[in-house]
This record gives sequence, structure tokens and C-alpha cells, in this order.
Amino acid sequence: MSGTRLRSRKAPATEAGVKPALLIVAHGERGGLRQDRLSHCLVGCLRSTGRYRDVQACFISKEPTLKSVVTDLSPGPAMIYPLFMSDGYFVMQAIPKMLEEDDGRHVEVAAPVGLSPGLPPLVADHADAAVQAAGRRVEDHRLLLVAHGSKSDPASRNAAQCVAAELAMANRFAGIELAFLEESPLLDDRIGQVEGPAVLVGLFAGEGLHGGVDLPDAVQRSGRTDIVLSPPLARAPGLMDLIRDDLTRIAAPL
Repeated sequence: MSGTRLRSRKAPATEAGVKPALLIVAHGERGGLRQDRLSHCLVGCLRSTGRYRDVQACFISKEPTLKSVVTDLSPGPAMIYPLFMSDGYFVMQAIPKMLEEDDGRHVEVAAPVGLSPGLPPLVADHADAAVQAAGRRVEDHRLLLVAHGSKSDPASRNAAQCVAAELAMANRFAGIELAFLEESPLLDDRIGQVEGPAVLVGLFAGEGLHGGVDLPDAVQRSGRTDIVLSPPLARAPGLMDLIRDDLTRIAAPL
């Protein structure tokens, strides 16, 4: 999968060998479980590696915010890992804006989890497990990927298309379909059109409103019994390992 894995926000000289602090930045879940479970589980997992002098979870839309955590952070370099599925508004604008007032610190912003080269096979395995749990044959099912989408920013669509293209090459499913919550083709329309049977996977990093409420509601509205709804991607068994491995590759001391 294409995409830069690491971007420098600021790069003043830092002491050689100093461990960076790691901040896991997410939107903050609305609806659904509202627990930001993945963010908090990642903190425990990544603290145990000993690669960072501090690991914290922070959010764009709720406390603790990225800005407040950075302000209170101990001196030294920091790395930010965005729990977002594309490099859209939140990664490219909201996060940098929150960092603008901290000009004395070396801050690296990694590419978001949605651009990880390990994401497509993880999505395929997650869909496969859901179909098998339903007692069905994977090769009979089309894979319907659902992303947020935006009428003003192509980043979500582009990231979803990259995942879809790689999965199409793997040829594990009867076909690959895309749908979005805020642009065409809309989820409700695509559910009505897709040839069944199908398995639906949401490209969302949390278990909140979109992954935990919007997708189940859409499947229920459709009345279709030939669509398998995967659990939220945040529950995929390999997701924390994928993120840890991504950070291992890019998180050498700054």
C-alpha cells in the first residue's frame, strides 16, 4: 500500500538516544460503547515494550485532548500515532493545529493506521472469520467495505480504494464493493444493490457511532439475511499487533 509512513512536524536538534513519548490520538467515540477501548488497550500494550518514555491516549473531540496532553508532557521528543482510517482533515489539519503552540519540541506524526500496509490482509482475515462464524463459505461472499467518505475531502475514499484494490488482487472473495456514509455510493443504496451473499466490514478505527451503530442499523433496515456483519474492526485480533509492528519499524529513538 502506498503512503508515507512518517512525517516530521518540527525537527530541532534533540539529545541522541532519548526515548520519544508516544501519543495515541483518536477522534473520541460518539455513540456505540463510547469507551475508546482500542486507544486505552494500545496504551497498555505499547508501554510494556519499553520503547517510549511515556505512552498516553488523547483525543480530538473529548478529554484528554491532544493539546492538553502535549502541554503537560515531560521535556523531550514525541511521536504521534493517529488512530484514523485516512490522512484526511483530522490528520492533516486538526492534529497539526493542536501542535502549533508547542514549537520547542520535536514531534513526529506517523501515517494513520488506515494507511498501514498490513491493513488489507487484516481486513480480509476479519471478514473471513465473520463468514466462517456464520457457518458459510468465504469464497461465495462478496466483501462490502464501508468507509466514512466526504463530499469535500477525497482522503477517506482514496484510502478505502487502496484497501479494496489490494483485496481484489488477493482474490479471496467473490468480489469487492465500496460504500460510504457521507458520499456516493451511500451505504443504504449499496446494501440494496449488492449481490448476495456478502460480508460487510466497516473501515472505522473505533466501536462508536459509525462502527457500533450505523452499520448494524443499515443492515437491519435492509431486511437482508444474506449479509454477514463483521464485528467492529477495532475488535480484530491482529489490529494491536499491526500497530505495534508499524511503530517498531518507525520508532527508533529520535
